[in-house]
Amino acid sequence: DCSLVLYGDSILNGSYVLAEHAMRHVRNPAAELKAQRPAWQIDDRTQPGQSLAKLAKVFANDPRSSRVVVIGSGIAEGWSGDSVMSNLPWMLEAVRYEGRTPVLTGYARQVPNSFITPDKMAGRDHVDTEAKALAGKSGVEFADFGAAGPVETVDDVHPTQTYSLRLTGKLIEALDRVAPECSH
Repeated sequence: DCSLVLYGDSILNGSYVLAEHAMRHVRNPAAELKAQRPAWQIDDRTQPGQSLAKLAKVFANDPRSSRVVVIGSGIAEGWSGDSVMSNLPWMLEAVRYEGRTPVLTGYARQVPNSFITPDKMAGRDHVDTEAKALAGKSGVEFADFGAAGPVETVDDVHPTQTYSLRLTGKLIEALDRVAPECSH
């Protein structure tokens, strides 16, 4: 069973803003994952602007039938100075209770600019550390997006196509560890 559902925000969606228009990379994470690992059946439920809190409101009642559940939302909580620990632990348990395999992603990095202040950068680092520690403590596979540098953004927040491909590469590595039989 090589099926997965992707939950995440604009970064895992592959979205960005260009001249005030919402765009999506042609080689967005779901499309690139399918191109590199065609065995995977992908249910892409990523949504630009989806905070972890927003996802948590619907997560328990969102029907899933996939083997693997990727959760990539949470950077918005970091930017606002919040924690991901009020939602991520129970979401992981809900996935496991359903008999599915959870995978957590870390959070993409940005460079300082008018939107990404030092506080937002520190908040991103904080939630990334929380998610990585939770994954380790829970025995959940972690796609380390923070290690996918160098950081290149197309706008003040979102990865360039090249950086998005490196992030997707980290997710593919994690999925290959979870389900090596799906890597062909």
